[in-house]
Amino acid sequence: MCILFLAINRHPDYPLIVAANRDEYFNRPSRSMHYWPDYPEILAGRDTLQGGSWLGVNTAGRFCAVTNFRTGEPAHAQAKSRGGLVQQYLSGANTDCHFINHLQNGYKHYNPFNLVFGMAAANPGQIRIFSSQDASLHRLADGFHSLSNGFIGQHWPKMSHGVQRLSALINRNSPIKVSELNAIMRDQTKADPDCLPSTGVSRELERHLSSIFISGSDYGTRTTTYLLYSHQELTIHEINYHSDGNTVDEQMFSHPYPDR
Repeated sequence: MCILFLAINRHPDYPLIVAANRDEYFNRPSRSMHYWPDYPEILAGRDTLQGGSWLGVNTAGRFCAVTNFRTGEPAHAQAKSRGGLVQQYLSGANTDCHFINHLQNGYKHYNPFNLVFGMAAANPGQIRIFSSQDASLHRLADGFHSLSNGFIGQHWPKMSHGVQRLSALINRNSPIKVSELNAIMRDQTKADPDCLPSTGVSRELERHLSSIFISGSDYGTRTTTYLLYSHQELTIHEINYHSDGNTVDEQMFSHPYPDR
């Protein structure tokens, strides 16, 4: 997962809206969103190389997504899979308190990451983010948030641009259309060279990665996911892409919240 936007308690019909793009190498094996046979409560895409996920939900109302934290340093080959954290949280084996304790005590065993998680169906105002770069844990306040491969809320051009467009769309208080969200999440506008962040990679690569939707033959945006939490149910739209940017398939899931 490389960029996501969240709107918390900003739309009258949808207390939580999540729009996310997963950027990854196209030759990395994975499956699109599905209910996992070995963890039937999990609905998520799956990295079949390491067994984890980049974004998912579960039948109890939990939501979780992970992004890499870009430092420019080589990844440690022996580190645990960051996608495994998504699986651990969604499997519901631990309470939130136990899971947070695990993050705070075990984050050094993973390559740098951000993790967004919470009981979204029960209370969107309790979504949290943990960053391994400074071992910080914060609750996300009501409002609009953006997260990519650095700290949440950093003013990278694509993050600011996406928040502006999403807030303009949601503040109309009209029904949310996937086509309108797609116009935001498929934006390939690159940042001006003078506005690029500095994340430890070359300026050429920095600019290539500076759009919301990344197009490339080897690496790029592979999946867009929308989570629309209404007052009664969660609706999920997932779109998967080929390396040429064309849509491979689309699917939708919808189910009511568990009793609470």
